[in-house]
Amino acid sequence: MLKVGICDDGEQFACTLESYILQYAEINSIKVDIQVFTLPEKLLSHIQKEGVFDLLFLDIQLGKMTGVELAKELRSDLKNEIMQIVFVSAFQHYALQLFDIRPFNFLVKPIEYKDIEYIMDEYSKLYKFLPNYFEYSIGKQSFKINTQTIIYFQSCGKKVRMVTQDGEKEFYGKLSDIILRINENCFCAVHKSYVVNIRYVSRYGADSVLMVNGETVPVSRSMRGSVNKYIMEND
Repeated sequence: MLKVGICDDGEQFACTLESYILQYAEINSIKVDIQVFTLPEKLLSHIQKEGVFDLLFLDIQLGKMTGVELAKELRSDLKNEIMQIVFVSAFQHYALQLFDIRPFNFLVKPIEYKDIEYIMDEYSKLYKFLPNYFEYSIGKQSFKINTQTIIYFQSCGKKVRMVTQDGEKEFYGKLSDIILRINENCFCAVHKSYVVNIRYVSRYGADSVLMVNGETVPVSRSMRGSVNKYIMEND
C-alpha cells in the first residue's frame, strides 16, 4: 500500500488533491492510504509517531512553520531521505529555492488531474509503488535492506562496503554484480569503485560528488560523461 500525506492549509485544495490521487489509484488498481493535514505541526507529530509517508504533497505557505522549514527538518534533523516530497505553491519562483531539500517535484497551483497523473507515473517508474530490497550475505546469514536507505556502495578489494542511513556493512561481492540488482533510475556508477544513490547527492562537482552525510565520493574521468548524462536525464 502506498502511504500518501497531504499538508495544505487550504481545505478545498487538499480535498481536490486527495480526490485526484484516489482517482489515479482506482484507474491503476493501486491501494493508497491518504492522510490530510492542515497544520505542519500535526504532520510532524504524525511522522514522529507513525513514521514517514512514501509520498508527501507539501504546501510552501503554511503560516508559522513554512513547508520549506518543515522539509529541512525532515531532511536534516530526522535524517530522512526515503520520503519523496512534492512541493505545492501558487508561486513558481519558490522552485529555485528548494534544491538543497531534494524534492521529488514541484507543482504550481491551481492543479489539474493530469498534473497528479504525471507525478504518480514518475513515482511508479522509479519506485514501482513497492518497497525495493537489496539482499546480501555476511557469513552464513542473509539480510535484506530497503534500497532507499542506501547512500552508496564502495568496492574494497573482494568486499563491498555499503553505507546506509543506519551505518555501514561489509560483505563479499563485486560492484559489477550489485549494479545489475539495483534500480538504475535510483543509482549511478560514478567511479569503478563507487555507485551512489542519486537521492543522497547534495552537490555535483567536476571530479566528485558531495553526499548528504558529508562524505565526498570521487567521480572518475572516464565516467564524467555518463554521470553528466545521468544527471540531465533524471533532473
